[in-house]
Amino acid sequence: MIAVNDLCKNFDNESVLAGLNFVVPDGAVVAMVGPSGAGKTTLLNIVAGILVCDKGNVRLGGEFELGYMLQEPALLPWRTISENARLGLELTDDSKGVSTKFMEKLFQEFELNGAQRKYPAQCSIGMQQRTALIRTLAIEPTVLLLDEPFSSLDYDIKLRAQITLASYVEQNRPAVLLVTHDIEDAIALADTVIVLSAKPATVKAEIRINLGLTKRDPIAARTSPKFREYFEEIWQHLKYLPS
Repeated sequence: MIAVNDLCKNFDNESVLAGLNFVVPDGAVVAMVGPSGAGKTTLLNIVAGILVCDKGNVRLGGEFELGYMLQEPALLPWRTISENARLGLELTDDSKGVSTKFMEKLFQEFELNGAQRKYPAQCSIGMQQRTALIRTLAIEPTVLLLDEPFSSLDYDIKLRAQITLASYVEQNRPAVLLVTHDIEDAIALADTVIVLSAKPATVKAEIRINLGLTKRDPIAARTSPKFREYFEEIWQHLKYLPS
C-alpha cells in the first residue's frame, strides 16, 4: 500500500506539491496524469525516499520491496544488458535470488532474447527502456513506481510490455503508482486515474476506472465501449491546464 497524506513540497520558496492525498491499495494500479512540470516525478521521488517532503507524509504499508523505474533507463555503459538487468538484485543483496528461468521469461516477454550480451550503446533507446523494466520487476517489488515506462517503445512493443506488466500485477499484487502523459495508457492499465492540476499540484480529479473486464487486460481495455468515455472525461480535466 502507498498512502499519501497532505503532501507538500517547495523548491526555492516555490510551491510544487500542495496538499496531495490519495491511496494506492495492494494489487491496484493508480495512474497519474497532469501537465508537464506539475511535480509528478517529484512525487515519485518523495515516495521512493529520494526527496523529503516539507509537510505531510507517505506511508508504505507493512514489509515492502520497492522498485522504481526512472524516466531515463540509466543503464551502466560498461555492463551488458543482462548484467544491467540484474543490477537491482545485486544492490538489494537479494537472498532469494532469481532463477535463470525467471530472468529468461522476462527477457522473452520483453522481446530482448538475443540481446543479453550487448552493451547499452549497441541498443536502441526502446531496448534500453525494456531492460530498465526487467531490472525493476526482477526484484519482485511489492511497491512499484513507474515514471513514463513506455515512452520510448514502438506501439506494438508497448502493448506487449503492458500485457507483461498487467500479468505481473495480477499475479503478485503490488501497489503500483504510474506516471504517464498518455491518457490511453492510463485508462488501459489503471484502476484509478488521478489528474493533477498545474503547479502547485493538487488532485484535480480522481477517476475510478471500471471497464467491465474480469481481469486486467490492456488490449481488451482499449476495445471497451467505456474506454472513449473515460478518455473524454480525463481530457476535459486536462485540456485547459497550462503546460
